Amino acid sequence: MVLAGYERTLTALPVTTKSITSAIVFCLSDACAQAIEGGRTTQSWHWRRLIMATLVGLLYFGPAAHFWYELMTAIFPGNSWPPTLAKTALGQVIFGPVFTCVFFAATLLATRGLAGLSLLPHKVRRDLLPTQLAGCGYWPVVDAVSFKVVPIMWIPLFVNVASLIWTVFLSIQASRGVGGARRPANGRDRAVTVWDGHGDGGGGGGGGGGGGGDYTLLPPAND
Repeated sequence: MVLAGYERTLTALPVTTKSITSAIVFCLSDACAQAIEGGRTTQSWHWRRLIMATLVGLLYFGPAAHFWYELMTAIFPGNSWPPTLAKTALGQVIFGPVFTCVFFAATLLATRGLAGLSLLPHKVRRDLLPTQLAGCGYWPVVDAVSFKVVPIMWIPLFVNVASLIWTVFLSIQASRGVGGARRPANGRDRAVTVWDGHGDGGGGGGGGGGGGGDYTLLPPAND
């Protein structure tokens, strides 16, 4: 019954439904990521980051994924292997990197305010390619399955679920490298943890991304 109701809503209000779904998934992704990253309780969560992740899902990924998949289906109709591989490749080359850059910007804004956006060019130069390469073993498979098997109206939901799993995996891996950051004598952190949204869907494939992420360290805003 729930699935049938969701399908009716998806048919009547596709962009709105996909946007709200993405917002929920992105929120859950960041909540899981923060909990795993530092064993956090709700009292110690980074609430601005959580809200920003939710807004990215609501205002960017949901609508963008809807129109991206509609465009890909119009340009490459059918689900035989040639159009499926073409759509998957374009997701890796266009949609994924663009989404990753958007998420870099959103995370810098959430963690550092407007001044953090000045770090975006450095962040993109340093981390965009490694982030994309990290997902090459995962997101092309997700995209190929979604284009080959999943009905178009359900693809964003499928990709959102895939990105939730990807976020949790990356958070576990990344938490090993950031847990031991030292605090200097003056009490200020020497680095901040930044969520590199992945999954496009993000740093992921053609649509992957409902909120995946990787955690890296950036230099302090003011030394």
